[in-house]
Amino acid sequence: MLKILEYLKLHHTMSVKQICEQFQVSKDTARRDVVRLVEEGAAIRTHGGLALPTLQKKIASYQERLIEESASKNKIGKLASSFIQDHEAVILDVSTTVQFVSKHIEAKHITVITHSIDNVGILSDREELLIYLLGGYLNVKSRLLYGSSVIDKLSEIRADKAFIGASSIRSDGIYYPYEDDARVKKEIARRSDQVIVVADHTKFSEKSVYRLDLDYVDVLVTDQPIPEQLKEALDRKQIAVIVCDEEE
Repeated sequence: MLKILEYLKLHHTMSVKQICEQFQVSKDTARRDVVRLVEEGAAIRTHGGLALPTLQKKIASYQERLIEESASKNKIGKLASSFIQDHEAVILDVSTTVQFVSKHIEAKHITVITHSIDNVGILSDREELLIYLLGGYLNVKSRLLYGSSVIDKLSEIRADKAFIGASSIRSDGIYYPYEDDARVKKEIARRSDQVIVVADHTKFSEKSVYRLDLDYVDVLVTDQPIPEQLKEALDRKQIAVIVCDEEE
């Protein structure tokens, strides 16, 4: 278990799969170590593994994140929603900013694919829309469905556009705090003709752990001009950057 803690100090999170591969132990042994570390208060449980308690404190609850920068997120969501055309198939990620995209959708007769229960709640009164909910286990705190079935269903889908959020945006990629979440984002991106990241300016200074390569991204919609180093990286990848206030 000491080796697991040493790994956590360097990488902040570790999955059961990584424990098995790193230390050549069975899943049962890895799970017992996870349970013991959690019980001793040395780590906190995440979906599929462990994280340091200090990292967990930095990850605000979904409702708290919904309130933070809500005016900026609303502007971003309103502008991004205008990209959706009638009759398109659209994947909406679990994200407080993507939730504002849902609120402003005006396109008719679209198909919405999502694993966010809030996106479903917002759009459920639109009778002309088709809503496909990616099934899985319910995470009440994060307001989403998760599990291998989400990835399996996404692999059978092709969408015109996908709207995804971000925990951190760096010059080498889009980052997320949980490995499983990053895997879902990657599959969403792979199954979509155009990938639009919606994120407010606070994400330019944040740090997170699991990376989605910039090669998967086509457009970034944000609320303030981005740092020069990041702009150069996005330009190299031919990612279009749209700043709400500049558009207005």
